[in-house]
Amino acid sequence: MALIKCKECGKEFSDMADACPNCGYNPTRAKEKAMGLKPRAERKSKTVALLLTFFLWWVGGEFFYLGNLGMGITTLIVGGITLVIGLYPFFLFVWAICAIVRFIRIACMNEEEFDKAYNSIQKGE
Repeated sequence: MALIKCKECGKEFSDMADACPNCGYNPTRAKEKAMGLKPRAERKSKTVALLLTFFLWWVGGEFFYLGNLGMGITTLIVGGITLVIGLYPFFLFVWAICAIVRFIRIACMNEEEFDKAYNSIQKGE
């Protein structure tokens, strides 16, 4: 256990503590904010994205989860239209291939790339 100096108030506190007991400064949160990441409670999980891609690929579940509502709604509309006109088997085949590609792309991302793509603070938020 070592003592570190608080960047806010200048007092020393344990490196095992989450935040400075004097002023509440949290070095981890400060580092994440400097990296441009959303707060932990608002972040998307890579594991959940993979599970949604695997189980709900046919309705675009990962698009809704990852914040791409336009693509999710497009998937639902195109799927509904192809079901009505009878092209649903072809649509499912093509969409399954696309889902496999999306699954592999997300699975091959490391956590830093995933955070940069889906957990960074966007301008205007």
